[in-house]
Amino acid sequence: MASYYVWSGATGSANGTSWANAYTTLTAAFTGHAAGDTYYVAHDHAETPAAGTNIALASLGTVTAPTKIVCVNRAGSVPPVSADRRATATVTTTTFGGITFTGFSHYDGIIFNCGTAVNAVTIVLANAAGVSLRFDNCSLRLVNTAAGAKIQMLASGTYVELNNTTMSFGNTNQCVQISAVMKWRNTPSALLGTIPTQLFQVLSTDGGEVECIGVDFSAAGSGKTLCNAVGTSNAVKFNFVDCKLDAAVTKSAVPLAHGASEVDFIRSGSAGVNYTIFRHRLTGTLDHETTIVRTGGASDGTTAIAWKVITTANCNYSLSFECPPIAIWNDTVGSAVTATVEGIWGGGAVPNDDDIWIDVEYLGDASSPQGSFVNDGKADLLTAAAGQASSSATWGGSTTAFKLAVTFTAQQKGWVYARVKCAKASSTFYIDPMVTLS
Repeated sequence: MASYYVWSGATGSANGTSWANAYTTLTAAFTGHAAGDTYYVAHDHAETPAAGTNIALASLGTVTAPTKIVCVNRAGSVPPVSADRRATATVTTTTFGGITFTGFSHYDGIIFNCGTAVNAVTIVLANAAGVSLRFDNCSLRLVNTAAGAKIQMLASGTYVELNNTTMSFGNTNQCVQISAVMKWRNTPSALLGTIPTQLFQVLSTDGGEVECIGVDFSAAGSGKTLCNAVGTSNAVKFNFVDCKLDAAVTKSAVPLAHGASEVDFIRSGSAGVNYTIFRHRLTGTLDHETTIVRTGGASDGTTAIAWKVITTANCNYSLSFECPPIAIWNDTVGSAVTATVEGIWGGGAVPNDDDIWIDVEYLGDASSPQGSFVNDGKADLLTAAAGQASSSATWGGSTTAFKLAVTFTAQQKGWVYARVKCAKASSTFYIDPMVTLS
């Protein structure tokens, strides 16, 4: 594994052995070398090919020996050290020139500018299956203003990771098009330029996964949607954790089919609170609630909270809306324990056990970690529905309190997971996200 230098201003022999003899383009630097090589890119590197020329950054990296491309201070140490890292080198295409990345590569501190004017050119990340790319302290920028331009992850089975890496767009119809596993982390002011109307879109016949942790999406406000409605022929999961959002943004469009898209936002919002939650499925939505809450129920230590579930017309007993698991540690082994979750709704009478129920997972086998399950829903499709138990709990609104309860005998200490399942179509339930054991 060798190291090479890249600087657009070099005038020497262009063999990459020093700054004076540096390669003048990344494309040339990648040619003829080995997996695992490191390329030091000068802080004032400004690579721009002829107008309309595509840049194909095809590194020779492998899954066990990725290529490393690092922007550094050209006036710093030789070889460069960590203190020399910078984030100012640029790779730019103009007019109808696009940028494509292939190979197993790790970029640090490079700004990629793609196209100009109204040319519909794209930044393509990992266009071959089985490829992985990582970008630290970089920026992916669609400089062109064409509606059809995109930042794309084209091939299924690819992995793209962004760390402190921003994206910029030039038209509201541009987007990030997903057909891969994408991880985006730790990025302040992540969206630059013109903010897309729909940020994440999915290719029509492929699926993917998007996980964003600690990313600032607050530039996307009213009239913007973070996750688009995925078609019925693909599947994608969106998971946002600890992200900053604008209060007016639409988190996701309505899913179009079961399994087509699953959207979760955890501790992500516009205000400085730690209890926000949002889940979107074809069968309904779940959001946090701070008014209709149970006295003595779940709290973040200051604010009482509940979950508000609104089911859609697509919700039914066979395909219910499933709430996130509520966890509690169980120390009781060999004796019966009852798990209870409280709720309230405006249905007039307590809901039936095919309208809403609790499904509890516990360690029921002393010699195996396989989960055991018990629920208080109706036993099967042919069993007549019965009312759930009424409750005397005090809530801050709605009308009819109820409780969901099951008894089980664990054979190992461990976490117990209670999942509330809502099946009554076009209904609103308030759930206290706290399980008690008695």
